[in-house]
Amino acid sequence: MSMKTAALALAVGLSLMACKKQDDAAATAANARPAAASEAADTAAPPAATAQTPAAATAAPAVTSFDINTIAVSDKPLGEWPYLVLPAGYQFSGNLAEKTKDLARVPFWTGSQLLWVEGKTYEAELRAGDGKTYSRFELLKGIDQALTALGAVTLTQRSYDETVYEANKPELAPFRSEFDDIDDAYWYDKDARTYLIRRADKAIWVVVYADNYNGAVLVAEGPLPEAPAKL
Repeated sequence: MSMKTAALALAVGLSLMACKKQDDAAATAANARPAAASEAADTAAPPAATAQTPAAATAAPAVTSFDINTIAVSDKPLGEWPYLVLPAGYQFSGNLAEKTKDLARVPFWTGSQLLWVEGKTYEAELRAGDGKTYSRFELLKGIDQALTALGAVTLTQRSYDETVYEANKPELAPFRSEFDDIDDAYWYDKDARTYLIRRADKAIWVVVYADNYNGAVLVAEGPLPEAPAKL
């Protein structure tokens, strides 16, 4: 091979090698671009979390004022103070004079409002007499029948909840201390029954409580409560 021919062949070979390197570099760069874009997408900051609107605070239930006009007037004979007649075999603790206050301030749960009543009161424990076996069911049923016969209406068969108790605790504490026969009825979530006898000129309130051992009653007689104002 002549010197000129060899030089020409060498030049052609070098040119082909250079072109191949350029093609390889271009291919490498092309492959790198999607990878870089994918990596950038992976490392990009996540989208900001959608701000959540805070939940509205639960509003405290509004107190519904007790409306005496929802209770029918009774003219049935009441008998002697404290009006309640117990079932046969049961008796009040203490004597009438000791358990009666001419004027006191006591609360009654209407089912929607703790209503304070000023007036004459009577409080006593309820017990089975000698030779009588105590029955909570018998005692409560007999009292319910006796009060219904006087024209009483059952307002509620359970005491207030813990929220009402805590809101009225400053006033309830001294009351429960003074009227300690009926104090169990004035805890929250107790099986305490509230009755109301509406007369033409007054209201008679009764709370009855009984557990598996004995019972208790509170009777209050006072003015008719004012009806809530009409809106």
